[in-house]
Amino acid sequence: MTTRDQSEPPVFQVHNGFEVYPMPMFAAMETADVNALARWYQDALGFGIMFKAPGPDDQPMVVHLRRRKYQDVLVRPAPPGCVIREVGSWSLCLQAGEDVDQLARRAAAVPAIGKARIDPVTDTPWNTRQVPIVDPDGRLLVFSQPRFDVELTRRWRQALEADRGTRS
Repeated sequence: MTTRDQSEPPVFQVHNGFEVYPMPMFAAMETADVNALARWYQDALGFGIMFKAPGPDDQPMVVHLRRRKYQDVLVRPAPPGCVIREVGSWSLCLQAGEDVDQLARRAAAVPAIGKARIDPVTDTPWNTRQVPIVDPDGRLLVFSQPRFDVELTRRWRQALEADRGTRS
């Protein structure tokens, strides 16, 4: 008998190759063309369709996409008259789980549609390597991977120790 890690949600079943569990967090996106946006997330970023709820005509009511555990995106039709916000007004940061350079190359290989773009991969001052990617509707997604800069890590440890010393 195996014991379940109590820090993880229970898995109810597997559906389309994905574990079904209570999602602690997910992004919900509204768009004019659910199918096109879901396809872009699959092709450019490696998300898979966990579930697609049928809707009127050819437009699903919702498409549940998952890239990795806890990386869930629900795409649904925008209500009539809904304005999709401009780049920078909405963002989602995710742990890449692989080389962000490789992810950037994958995304760049998919034809750009709408506002989609891939920004340069950069090293951050908080010890990650990341790639900002804008989806076709203008939503910013930032994928990061840990990196280990010895000097930066030393300075962070010093700052954390100093901060800890100021607490009573």
